[in-house]
Amino acid sequence: MKILIATDTYGHQVNGVANSVALLAAELRNRGHEVKVLSLSDTRHSYKDEDDYYVSSFSSFVYPETRISLAFQSHLLKELKEWKPDIVHVQTEFSAKWLVMKVVKTTDAPVVMSYHTDYSTYVFKSHKDDTLPRKLASAFYRSAYKNAKVLITPSEKAKQTVELYKIDCPISVIPNGISVTYAELTPEEKASMLKELGVKNNGKILVMVSRISKEKNIDEILSFMPALLKEDPEITLLIVGDGPHKKKLEHDVGKMGLEKQVIFTGLVDHDVVAKYYRLGDIFVCASVFETQGLTYFEAMSNGLPLVCRDDPCLKDVVDQGENGYTYTNCDGFVRYVTTILDNPSLKEQMSQKSLEKSRKFGNDMFLDSIESLYENVINGHEQEETE
Repeated sequence: MKILIATDTYGHQVNGVANSVALLAAELRNRGHEVKVLSLSDTRHSYKDEDDYYVSSFSSFVYPETRISLAFQSHLLKELKEWKPDIVHVQTEFSAKWLVMKVVKTTDAPVVMSYHTDYSTYVFKSHKDDTLPRKLASAFYRSAYKNAKVLITPSEKAKQTVELYKIDCPISVIPNGISVTYAELTPEEKASMLKELGVKNNGKILVMVSRISKEKNIDEILSFMPALLKEDPEITLLIVGDGPHKKKLEHDVGKMGLEKQVIFTGLVDHDVVAKYYRLGDIFVCASVFETQGLTYFEAMSNGLPLVCRDDPCLKDVVDQGENGYTYTNCDGFVRYVTTILDNPSLKEQMSQKSLEKSRKFGNDMFLDSIESLYENVINGHEQEETE
């Protein structure tokens, strides 16, 4: 198949959507498909990197890290029109979608879209019934997905959210695939990395890998740290990542006097992020914003027990007491973390359970489902054209 993937966030950005799209494109190419990716340049210049097309863009006024493109006459779009894709898979709802619709209009290629982010929660912090945010979100999503033959969601939680917005197209649940990578980390390498970070190598390290933004709810974990440290003052929280909320969190840590107990690594290259999971003894997360949450699976694939805030997306991910715990309050968080750290045999059992469970979320099932969906959409589109 000739598959064109359109996404606002890709090669030059590090986040869940960018990583997911990069993995999808790479694995489809490995299966012999002809795949091109249309994304936004991080400058005002358009360029190609083999089959990845980056169209000129500029920073948005509201969120400087977000790019916008109005390059509807780009020579790259002309090239993609001449290529004539069999199907177009749109991953985001903004500039890349607007651009790729120019290709769709010329080639009549069928469109499928993926839902990754609940913007009503992200922007308005609400998607409850009969609220202005809900009405605005419904109007936005109906408009964004009106050209899609099928909308793909990564979880039942995401599907239920989308259904609130009364989307017209069919919805298919296909969990995102993950590249299950177990990082090899020698004791010497681990000791060296921890020393460089200023972290004690004492087997009591909580690790969080995340974009540092408000909706990730990292503030909650920080607010639990005084109670946790009261139970065990040797615990360290390692926060891996960067984002717009980082300075505020660093300020809060300073006010609490926890600079030695809470360590920020800053942005880490995706190629080595697995090693940072291996520095930790427990993976922690407080987000209820995830539609699927790939970091859960990455943590499990590196043998970490999980202690995460209870959320529907963790169904079939965290088995309570088996590969970790879900908590609902500070007392639960503190109890579960200390239970694991104080019981080496339990920690080892949970580590093995996480490894076993991670193997069930590999790429093959995801890719099989995506290929089947593409084929069905193409065949259905061809039948519509002949009727």
